[in-house]
Amino acid sequence: MGMPARRAGAGLELYRVLALAQLRAQMQYRGSFLLQGLAVFLGTIVDFIGIAFLFARFESIGGWRLPDVALLYGLVNLPFATVHLLAEGFEDFQQLIRPGSLDQLLLRPRSVFVQVLGSKLPLRQLGRLASASLVMGLALHWLEAPRIWTPGDWLYLAWSLAGGGLFFLGMVMLSASACFWTVESIEVANIVTYGGTEMASYPMHIFGTWLRRLFTYLLPLAFVSYYPALRLLDKPDPLGLPAAMAWLAVPVCAATLAAGFGAWRLGLRHYQSTGH
Repeated sequence: MGMPARRAGAGLELYRVLALAQLRAQMQYRGSFLLQGLAVFLGTIVDFIGIAFLFARFESIGGWRLPDVALLYGLVNLPFATVHLLAEGFEDFQQLIRPGSLDQLLLRPRSVFVQVLGSKLPLRQLGRLASASLVMGLALHWLEAPRIWTPGDWLYLAWSLAGGGLFFLGMVMLSASACFWTVESIEVANIVTYGGTEMASYPMHIFGTWLRRLFTYLLPLAFVSYYPALRLLDKPDPLGLPAAMAWLAVPVCAATLAAGFGAWRLGLRHYQSTGH
């Protein structure tokens, strides 16, 4: 077994240990966990209920019906919820920077990335994951996907969801990396992640030109939901872009993750303790 494989194995084992510790701690208060998870579920499912009420008034938006938009919602919110569950340590990274607690992680002979990744496992986010899964299930039922989709369609769905996970992990790493220079995370990252998921739950072509270009070429959120949905729904792109754009979902989102890792390594290399 080569050195990279041994390092990967050690990283996975460390993450398993940290995650189990988080799990045991939160299971000490199961009532609190259930109530928090239910609150997150209800708070997030309300977003889709609002979309459903909108379609009760209008039959379609930009030529897209409720089942189509439900698929968009699932494509963006499933990976978003997964990253929220597994990588919240990066979202709260400023809490390690401000008091100088990051210094303790740097002194340990283990990957700082894995230590931060495993530092939090907020089980309440299972509520967000459940609501996204419910909407995706409804979308697949309404679209009769089990009956008409080919194995290639199901593989492409998995491909797209993986790409979404890469994108959101890259975004939280970029936000965390900004803390090396600003101490606080940049709020614009929350606009992209939280606000962006709201926007990505609707067909991209209904928005203005500058907004479409922003979320296609600069912050490629369109590759998380819109272009994959065009492929799965067999719809032409109203903007006239080639159908091959749908296959760029994972490569483009992987580039976002690569940018996040690059910023992370640069921040660690130039990190100076807060001195507290």
